[in-house]
Amino acid sequence: MNRIVDIVYRDYAVRGNVKRFLLMAALLTAATVLGFVFFAADFPEPDIALVYILAVLIIAWLTHSYVFSFFATLLATFAYNFFFTDPYFNFRVYDSSLFTTFITMSIAAFIACTLTLQARRSTLVTKQKEGEVEKERYRANLLRGISHDIRTPLSAILGATEMLEGMTEPDDPRRKLILEMHSEVKWLRSLVENILHLTRLQDGALPLQKQPEAVEEVVGSAVRHISQRHSVTVRMPDELLLVPMDAKLIQQVLINLLDNAARYTAPEDEICITVDRKDAFVRITVSDEGVGIPDNDLPRLFQTFFSTHDKHTGSEHGIGLGLSLCETIVKAHGGEISARNRTDRRGAEFVFTLPMEDGKDG
Repeated sequence: MNRIVDIVYRDYAVRGNVKRFLLMAALLTAATVLGFVFFAADFPEPDIALVYILAVLIIAWLTHSYVFSFFATLLATFAYNFFFTDPYFNFRVYDSSLFTTFITMSIAAFIACTLTLQARRSTLVTKQKEGEVEKERYRANLLRGISHDIRTPLSAILGATEMLEGMTEPDDPRRKLILEMHSEVKWLRSLVENILHLTRLQDGALPLQKQPEAVEEVVGSAVRHISQRHSVTVRMPDELLLVPMDAKLIQQVLINLLDNAARYTAPEDEICITVDRKDAFVRITVSDEGVGIPDNDLPRLFQTFFSTHDKHTGSEHGIGLGLSLCETIVKAHGGEISARNRTDRRGAEFVFTLPMEDGKDG
């Protein structure tokens, strides 16, 4: 199969070069014919040289090739020397200005080829970016529409499972099934909320509602979300840290990071949130003692729809939106977020920062 592809590619390249050669020959022939017209009309020789320079510029522009531009310059110089300089129909050179003409043609061809290649690349890059933007917009609209449609029935199912949980006794064998249903529906609702937040933030339809908030309270609210499933250790500084933030969105960042840590960490292992101040930023670190992050996944971890599944965890939850949402929210606040494997023990840690002073981000 690869051999067939190589043959087709070579055949395509050969055909392209043949077309370029025929184009070069046609333009140089046309320049020579026009040169004879000028010569018959007693035009000065520099005017005929300009005709060849124009032909070389057009060849460079149409072929997008330094090689063809160079050969066009060479052939144009020989043709000008052979047909229009004394002695005529002879390659001997009596006039040193011919070398100046050759250098001029070469420089003009090089500049024209460089400019056309750059313009062509810029056009291709622009079209590619426009296509990516359009694809991302379509995907965001699709996700937003689906999320709106399923959020209402999910809320109804979640309420029904809560009612069923309250109607069953602790020793009822059906209670375990109800709790599992409730947990799965909560995860699915969280996923829908992540999708809605992500698409709205990317479209600018969800402006930040910044207020000075105590970091301790926001962290505590996020920890309560996961405390029933996993114990979390919180390390806070002695000083009260008031940070301008959209508390609901930053809480969502912490919930996503904690859920991610709990997914890859055994119940008996530690999940820790550490808060400290670094210069004009508050730094929040969520660390775990799980399996860590594969090194080849680290550069792509915050990409939309990228999800890493480690065979040791058996975890299949997640479609790659939680961390992308975290990055979008943190950057909208003027902070940064990163991930790395721990160096002191097994596990991973996610670190994000928030500015202490409110800038122009919100």
